[in-house]
Amino acid sequence: MGLQEFLILGGVLFALWLRYRFVRARAEHEENVRRENERLRGSHQRTVETSTKEQIDSGENYDAWEGSFGDATAPIEVSAHLQIDYTDGDGKSTTRSVKVKKFDEMLSGGMVIGFCELRRATRTFRIDRISECMDLETGESISSVRDFLINKFEASPERVIDTIELEFSDVLKILYFVAKADGQFKKEEANVIAEYLRKLVSDDRVNFKMVDKVLRSYDVPSLQSFKLAVGRVMKAQEIDTDLLIDCCKKIVDTQKTVHPAEKAALEYLVKRQAMSPVDRV
Repeated sequence: MGLQEFLILGGVLFALWLRYRFVRARAEHEENVRRENERLRGSHQRTVETSTKEQIDSGENYDAWEGSFGDATAPIEVSAHLQIDYTDGDGKSTTRSVKVKKFDEMLSGGMVIGFCELRRATRTFRIDRISECMDLETGESISSVRDFLINKFEASPERVIDTIELEFSDVLKILYFVAKADGQFKKEEANVIAEYLRKLVSDDRVNFKMVDKVLRSYDVPSLQSFKLAVGRVMKAQEIDTDLLIDCCKKIVDTQKTVHPAEKAALEYLVKRQAMSPVDRV
């Protein structure tokens, strides 16, 4: 091997050695950075856990478990803004402002669920642990939280819908079947139904949103279910069936074209009405 070839080979080997040192140094640096990040994350996590534990130990933002509202058997939707003096299961007393969402008078002797403005979160409250209560909307002192919430519900639009569902379930089935006969349920149809229900129960508080919410919570009635509902309504003669049929026609008229299923539903209503007693409410 000549001198020139020897020098070239030495240069190549030296370049490879430098490359090796560079790659190894970068790998060692990256490993050190990774370990430092893990150390910092671990330190931060321990700090968070310690802070959370201290908050719980000191009682800050911590409430005793009062039970699950999911166990409620007869919950009612009621809106109220209350200030309560409350003692939880651990004996800790607080004064809170609560935006009540629902109430169940059977669960744990009476249970309220709502947004607690003290904790900035949803909480449940047992009525038997509320020592003082005030209606923040009126400033009224409330002696019986249970009676107050029941009366509030009885006077609410939600109660009207409950009454409609209870007393006119077959009417709702008929209206929803006709509205969904073309596979759709539009705002215009819900408005027509709301107008009819306002007249049916003589309550102007019935509106589109209430009707839309209730009907969309139902399964769409089958054809057999629709026919059975029509039969019961026509036989009972407790409502003006002319107005019911007129409402169904208005539902269909919200569309430019009449779907065959809508046409068949209307024809069945008229047919069953003709088979019923002549004297109608």
